[in-house]
Amino acid sequence: MSTLPLTLVLMTMLPKPFEALKHLADNPDASARAQEVGAALNSVPELQKWLRQLRQDAVLELRADGLSHAEVGKVIGTSRARAQQIAEGRTTGRRAAEEGPEEASNPGT
Repeated sequence: MSTLPLTLVLMTMLPKPFEALKHLADNPDASARAQEVGAALNSVPELQKWLRQLRQDAVLELRADGLSHAEVGKVIGTSRARAQQIAEGRTTGRRAAEEGPEEASNPGT
């Protein structure tokens, strides 16, 4: 009788935004499951870039609707300064350092 890894026992609920990925856990073939999950993990940077672009577009839409950066910050649960950075497509912290000056200055990243 095999025992489940602790992570499978503890992680029973997938965060709502990722429910579409639940099928990855359902594959009974461990090799195929590992390959599929690995491919999904390798795509995370692209997903993050896409999500940042969606967020920037939404912030720009709020700004076009007349909200100030401070008001946008309140709406999205962040500071005025961070709302402005998002609107301008600026990255902060570690990601900006990793991407370097060219990528970090591109909108949507």
